[in-house]
Amino acid sequence: MCTSTALRSALFAYPWALQRPNLDAALDRVVASGCDELVVTPCYHRADFFQPADPSMPICYGEYGAVFFGIDESLYDETPIRPRLSRLVDDPDDLLRAAEAVRARDIELSLWMIYNFQDELSDVFPQFARHDPFGNAHRGGLSLGAPEVAAYFLAQTRDVLTRFSPSTVWIESLYRRGMGMPSKSRGPITPRSQFLLSLDWNQGMRSQAEASGVPADALCADVANWLRDDLARMPTNKTNGAVDEDWLAGAFDGGLGAYVDLCREVTTRLWEQTGQLIHDAGSRIYHQPVGANSLGTDLDARVNASMDRLMISPADAAELQAAREGIDSRQIYVPYHGQYDDKETLVHDVQHASSIGADGVSFYAYGLLRDEQLSWIREAVRKTAG
Repeated sequence: MCTSTALRSALFAYPWALQRPNLDAALDRVVASGCDELVVTPCYHRADFFQPADPSMPICYGEYGAVFFGIDESLYDETPIRPRLSRLVDDPDDLLRAAEAVRARDIELSLWMIYNFQDELSDVFPQFARHDPFGNAHRGGLSLGAPEVAAYFLAQTRDVLTRFSPSTVWIESLYRRGMGMPSKSRGPITPRSQFLLSLDWNQGMRSQAEASGVPADALCADVANWLRDDLARMPTNKTNGAVDEDWLAGAFDGGLGAYVDLCREVTTRLWEQTGQLIHDAGSRIYHQPVGANSLGTDLDARVNASMDRLMISPADAAELQAAREGIDSRQIYVPYHGQYDDKETLVHDVQHASSIGADGVSFYAYGLLRDEQLSWIREAVRKTAG
């Protein structure tokens, strides 16, 4: 039986919320939460926010993708891609000053990097977006096989590591995301058609495949022809088959499986390059465990070996210990990112994390929480310290 442990605690935060009504007032509230780490995002995607403690902007309508710091242009020479500075930023150095102020309060500063999940860049640079087999750009995702995209993400990583010197970096969405189903439709799409539409058919990825001996250009044309036929008909039991390894092995004379393998390798290598930059800077990698099935992400589970901190919700101590995979120094943080409407439930759940041997817990997110909720976090974490 595992002995309860005193937990560390991380509070995720939106950067603009740290400036409202001013930085000192915001950090007073962060300190009141009792959390010893603030995980701030320097880049974000599309969302709208209810900010109950904001005195002048309780409802914040988000942007389609933006950064919250002034970039170092010299780092981006190898890519034409440039981010848009958020309209919520008054001064490009605001986030740097906030980072320094966080550390001055004896709070650890970490970063929450959202890579391949935002609409702005795919709309502004459709030539670098993930494409379907017909050449149409997906909204919300770039092609990780396009050299310009890889160069952009690596440059952005170097930029934030140099600028903010984070203790830990949460890597979010550095993989291929699935295809969002259209909100307007009057008929189902078969799983295999969804899968084929969601793969990365950008010429950058296909060129890498061709260079590795995979005839990706011909395959793309064959897949487009197959989709025209499948999408035009209502699904049947015969056409509604699953996407699995057996199907991949034989589909398109084995060409599809070879292409999927190539996409997985390209994506995984970019993740590993990014992780190496983080480690070289002396920072830790924070991530969810990657499963063995990579068909929805193109990310191989070998990246798990590089993770210093895992975000998981284990049922018991045995499951938690198994997640360490023999890496004794690996931290296990249990996320409490849902809505809590009473203190008792939050205290109970945090005590469970302590009882099974977790190293820490995380909460989401500063800017969305009322003062009462911040006080619940403080009490919940303090109770684990005895």
